[in-house]
Amino acid sequence: MMKNLFCWLLVAFVAVSCSENEVIPDPIARGMDYYPLAVGDYRVYKVTDIKYQHNRVISEEEFLMREWVVDSFLDQTNVLTYKIIRSVRPDAQSEWFDDSVMTVTKGHSSVILTKDNTKYVKLVFPVKEGKTWLGDMYNDHIIKDDPNPYVSKEVYRYKAIDQPYRTEDLLFEETVTILQGQQNVDPNDPDYLSTYYKDRREIYARGIGKVYRIFYHLKYEPCITEECNTDDEAAILDGHERYEELIEYGKL
Repeated sequence: MMKNLFCWLLVAFVAVSCSENEVIPDPIARGMDYYPLAVGDYRVYKVTDIKYQHNRVISEEEFLMREWVVDSFLDQTNVLTYKIIRSVRPDAQSEWFDDSVMTVTKGHSSVILTKDNTKYVKLVFPVKEGKTWLGDMYNDHIIKDDPNPYVSKEVYRYKAIDQPYRTEDLLFEETVTILQGQQNVDPNDPDYLSTYYKDRREIYARGIGKVYRIFYHLKYEPCITEECNTDDEAAILDGHERYEELIEYGKL
């Protein structure tokens, strides 16, 4: 009886000792503060959106976009999830108009955003220079038919860890850049006939979140007429470019 009691006490002592000596990961060191998330947080972006078709601009818009964390709840798997409402307005004097709803879950290993029933892995932790992951690993998007997922899916990569970044009006001391998907082919390469030029990246600042986004996806064709000039040898055939720049943030 005493022997069994001693064994149980020994097990309890070891368990407590292990618990006391357990190293809890530092969320700051892991870069988790690059994506702060709390009910009431909001960010306002100045957006420029341009679309091309048949070598001409078919639409060009400038507007404001707000992302506001309005609520949190436990999903069906008992994971804490945040509801974000995206609203737009043409200028600061106009009323906000709700555009879409997104949800975000943030764990110790990743941040997953769901929009239009499609999941995207926005960040992974810890944040390290050159680290890669599949941004669309949880959806059925395929770039190329290949058994290697790092060929068939969208590869994201960290660069410029803890570097300063300045927008038109704001300076952020510590940011990280995320390159999203395949980057880029030079449209002025004389060997190409027509090609896509892609530049998709997001920049996040510590304690603030996303401060800049560029979506640049243009199809070029060579200019072969006598009207071509040496400064513009490639013409935009079709495409879309969009820029989002943080201008205001806080809590509502």
